[in-house]
Amino acid sequence: MKGFGTFILIVGVCWLVFALSMDVSVSTGLGRVNNLGLMADRQLHAIVGGMIALAGLIMLIFGGRAAAPAASVPAVNDTRPCPLCAETIKLAAVKCKHCGADVEPTARYVPATGWTIRIPCRPGMEFDATQKIVSDEGLPCAHPDGAVVVIGPYEEKAEAVEALKHIRVNHSIFGELSYKD
Repeated sequence: MKGFGTFILIVGVCWLVFALSMDVSVSTGLGRVNNLGLMADRQLHAIVGGMIALAGLIMLIFGGRAAAPAASVPAVNDTRPCPLCAETIKLAAVKCKHCGADVEPTARYVPATGWTIRIPCRPGMEFDATQKIVSDEGLPCAHPDGAVVVIGPYEEKAEAVEALKHIRVNHSIFGELSYKD
């Protein structure tokens, strides 16, 4: 958005310079006189160029931020919700940085051997709702991995695919298959 804003700003400024450099006089037998039609055209072009430049400036100032590099984005599997305030904290945290509550550190759970379905969720209400749907459907539910609901393990890939299709069709929940040795 900022790149487009810069482009629009440059176009607007060029248009404004063009408008202000227009010659509005015409030659007559007695010399040069100003033409009201040309003066109106110059005024119109100056207004349009100024508005385009203003729009570009607004886009440049308030445009969206560029995407953060992948290294600065925290890993979802390394976090969990705080039991008191539901804000995201690290698995190994002993104190919540948001509410200051003392919490028990949690080791990262490694799923059992077999095919699993991993459903990434936001910590808090979305995670709890997804976990409840999975348990209400009677699907085998492994320990959650951070903010990921893990269904399985299944010995056969076909069983995991059928479970994935079932939750996708009936609840519009999307996950991915993975295999763990």
